[in-house]
Amino acid sequence: MGMFGEAAGSILRLPKVFGVRTAGNTMVRFSARQLDTVLNQAENATLKARDLVAGRSQYDLTTSLESTSWSVAQCLDHLAQTANAFAPTISSAIAHAPCLTTNRALRTGTLTRLFIQNLEPPYRLRFKVLTPLVPRQRDFNSAWSAFEESQAQLAKTIQSAAGLAIDQVKVESPVYARFSYNVYGALRMLTAHERRHLWQIEQILKALDGTRVHNAS
Repeated sequence: MGMFGEAAGSILRLPKVFGVRTAGNTMVRFSARQLDTVLNQAENATLKARDLVAGRSQYDLTTSLESTSWSVAQCLDHLAQTANAFAPTISSAIAHAPCLTTNRALRTGTLTRLFIQNLEPPYRLRFKVLTPLVPRQRDFNSAWSAFEESQAQLAKTIQSAAGLAIDQVKVESPVYARFSYNVYGALRMLTAHERRHLWQIEQILKALDGTRVHNAS
């Protein structure tokens, strides 16, 4: 698969960097466990994406089932576009987040939690994709590289939040200004969004396989 073979060889295996940390003289355990979970989710998304596309032909990875639907490559590019759109605002907010001074759990926020629930697969509710997040790449190798790079940046962003009260700083949606989230909620939302589109990729590939079997019979 050309360039993808190289990408797969350098797949992310993110370190578990949090454990128990200190903020001043206070042990911070709950938030560290939560960030470990989010980091694991980002890692698992990358690994699952690799498993889904491994051994697949360029046809499978670049074919849209319908004129209005996306290919596997477009789904990956959309994930990269989304992560890259959020990264600067999230990183800026983390830089201004206060240190945690108590051993407490990070809060997601009620509306953000509901939104995350609607993102999770298998989903029924569909959202209109705003113009800045519409896939630009149809070529698989380019889409994969963009996805892998965005995942590496997301991992660094999550790691930079260790020991900080990131639920006390908010970010506005970079694509829809009427929405805002605290940073912890935004990170959870991004990983749920990844699971949503990886499930979509699974459905695309299953449908292609089904069509192939049907045509053969």
